Amino acid sequence: MILKKREQMNFIVQNVIKRRGKKKMVWIPEKREVFTEEAPEEKPKKKRKLKQIFSRRGQIESFWKEQPFFYDKSKLFWLWDKEDKKWVRSDEVDFLNSIQESLGIETINSKTKSELISGFQQIGRKKCPKEMEKHWVQFKDMIYDIRTGGSFEATPEYFITNPIPYNVGKSDETPEIDKLLIEWVGEKYKQTLYEIMAYNISLNKFMQRIIALCGGGSNGKGTFIKLNYKFLGKDNCVSSEIKTLSENVFEAAVLYRKLLCVMGEVSYGDLKNTNQLKKLGGEDLISFQFKGKTPFTDENTATCICATNSLPSTPDKSVGFYRKWLIVDFPNQFEEISKDLIEKIPEKEFENLAKKCLNILKELYKTKKFTNEGNFEERIKRYEERSNPVMKFVDDYCEEKIGFNTPIRNFTNECNKYLKSKHLRVLTANQIGKILRNEGFMVGNRKIDDISSVVVLNLIIKTKKNYRNYRNYENSHSSSICNSIENNDSSNSSNSNIEEEEVNFHEIQRKGRY
Repeated sequence: MILKKREQMNFIVQNVIKRRGKKKMVWIPEKREVFTEEAPEEKPKKKRKLKQIFSRRGQIESFWKEQPFFYDKSKLFWLWDKEDKKWVRSDEVDFLNSIQESLGIETINSKTKSELISGFQQIGRKKCPKEMEKHWVQFKDMIYDIRTGGSFEATPEYFITNPIPYNVGKSDETPEIDKLLIEWVGEKYKQTLYEIMAYNISLNKFMQRIIALCGGGSNGKGTFIKLNYKFLGKDNCVSSEIKTLSENVFEAAVLYRKLLCVMGEVSYGDLKNTNQLKKLGGEDLISFQFKGKTPFTDENTATCICATNSLPSTPDKSVGFYRKWLIVDFPNQFEEISKDLIEKIPEKEFENLAKKCLNILKELYKTKKFTNEGNFEERIKRYEERSNPVMKFVDDYCEEKIGFNTPIRNFTNECNKYLKSKHLRVLTANQIGKILRNEGFMVGNRKIDDISSVVVLNLIIKTKKNYRNYRNYENSHSSSICNSIENNDSSNSSNSNIEEEEVNFHEIQRKGRY
């Protein structure tokens, strides 16, 4: 029946063609196949695949397989360094140069460049690596887990940025480094310096400390810093200043993903914003702002070490501020300075130092305190003595006495002798006057023997002659003063300690009226 209908339809079509004078056409019945099984898979279309490869997205995907990269939410580009096994902060120029060298793509044309940069951003955002654990430390191409003691090879899978350029040794013996540390700080503080170096290798600042190395010149502070530079690698270290970090919003960015920040000599009034400095101690979120990039918050990963003669005075007298500080004195002064001390340390000893630091860091995670750091009260006392040596001089060598005044010039001369004996920076009369006013002492103009002079009121320097003047001035205190004079002449007296400090306090103070 169906066949008969098709023949009739074919006849009708042929008649229509004849009337129109066109060539004869034949009706071909439609063929339909019925599949009882699944249709066979289509063969891959090579043309479409080639088209994808030569598209911008395909080119960038192909480049990523050869050179891993990513683009974070702060608009920062990162490239994987295959040689050093770490992620390196980069920019658009490095990316364009890399893809040109890798795939031969022309990157000068503005349209091509714009397409590539947009592609890098989109694809790079999808390729962000996983965050590394805080208790991981990388030495060369191996990552070590402080908690478990295990290790594994570094790969682009994790966001790792701070490989230390040494293998981990089989021993923790470091005889040459031991000698240097003992010469600088003595046997008592040798372990403290090792703990500082161990703390530096960790990105996790779980101890929340800012470290101060105090002392005059030629005493080993700078060489100890160089030892840390050599061990950690210069790429993991930066330099800044306390004042700049406290006041400049962009300065904190130099610390991002670093292990060590060295801060140089500080002045009396350098510390105004203590909130920022306390955050730099660790485990507090701080704002990192790169110019032209989106600001973001993260924890500081760099140990802040301040190498200075004295510490800055602080308006913040809270325990929260003082507890952040670990102060280590370098009391010795060396006449001969060797520039090659660090270079003489053999490579093997740095590898052993790596093993020693891993062991010490594991202990620090348990104890959470440094050797010899002291309790809160001791830390407060240490900081105040080194941040305000003028008041230390007043406490040890001066006495408040109503009716007796000391010319500021005389006070400055004697105070600077004391500061020099402690290898501290000398101060001007104006600086000392400002410090005394801030501490509640009165400094002003008074006439002494009809001569106008700036004096410190009701304060005198304790010398033998001054005690005799007290006796003549106030008979009621004669007995106690005589005892002070007698004790002054004995070898066990507190005033003999003044002479032992080699500070010459023999200026006769003139008597003035308040």
